[in-house]
Amino acid sequence: MERITRCDCHLHTNNSFDSETPAERVVERARELGIEYIAITDHCDILEWSDANIARSNAQASELNEKYHDITVLRGIELGEPLQSPEQTAIALGLCEYDFVLCSLHNIAGEEDFYYLHPNKEQAYDLIGRYFEELLEMVRWNEFDSLAHFTYPLRYITDRDGVQVDISRFHPIMKEILATLAANGKALEINTSGLRSPSGFLLPTVEYIRQFRELGGRYITLGSDAHVPEHIAVGMKEGIEAAKQAGFNCATVFINRQPTEIPFE
Repeated sequence: MERITRCDCHLHTNNSFDSETPAERVVERARELGIEYIAITDHCDILEWSDANIARSNAQASELNEKYHDITVLRGIELGEPLQSPEQTAIALGLCEYDFVLCSLHNIAGEEDFYYLHPNKEQAYDLIGRYFEELLEMVRWNEFDSLAHFTYPLRYITDRDGVQVDISRFHPIMKEILATLAANGKALEINTSGLRSPSGFLLPTVEYIRQFRELGGRYITLGSDAHVPEHIAVGMKEGIEAAKQAGFNCATVFINRQPTEIPFE
C-alpha cells in the first residue's frame, strides 16, 4: 500500500463523546497505512469536559507509544472554546503533560455547536462574524500549538444546509487571525474532514493556507479529524497538495509542545 501521509494530527477515540473507537484500533489503522506520527486529540470542550476521559486518553497515548516502535503516538488534546471558562481551561492544561494542544471553536459563547444550528442567511452572517471575533481573541490568547478547522461554520452552514454566504465579507478579520497566528509562531491546521462531505472542501481552502504563508506562517499541521478508523488519513493527498500549492514543503508535528518539521515525500 502506498503511503499517503507521514502524519495525522487530529484523531479521536472513545475518550471523545462522539467516537466509539478504542485508542489501540486508531494506532493499528495508522500503522496499516504506514503513518509515522499520529496525535490522539480527544475532545475537551471546556464547558462540558471530563477530566477522567482526558487523563485516560493521555495515559493510553503514552502506553501505546511505548508498545509500538514503528509509530510515534503523541499525547494530544483538542481544547475547545478555551476562553469561555479560563478557570476550567487552566485546570485542563495542567491535568497532564501534552505533546500537542490543538485549539478549536465549535460554538461561540452563548450558542450551541454549529452542528445544531440551522440559520437563515441573515443569521448566518451574524453567527460567522461572532465566530471570527471569538477566534481572534483565542489566537491572541496564544496558549496552544495549532488552530483547528479555521472555517468550521461553513461545514454546516454552507455544505450541509446550503446557505450560501459571501465569506469575503470577513476577509479583514480572517487576515488578522492568520497574521496573529503567524506572528506568534503557531500552526494552522489543514483539516481534511470537509472532503468527506457532499461539497468536498478543505478547512480552510488553499486560498487561506497561502495567505497564512504570505503573512509569515511557518507551520501547518495535517488532520483528518477522524472519529472512525476508516477516516484516518482520508483526504491527506489533497491536503498535502494544497500545502504545497501554498508554498509549504513540510508538515509539523509537536513533541513536548515543540515543533518538528516532517518533509513531504
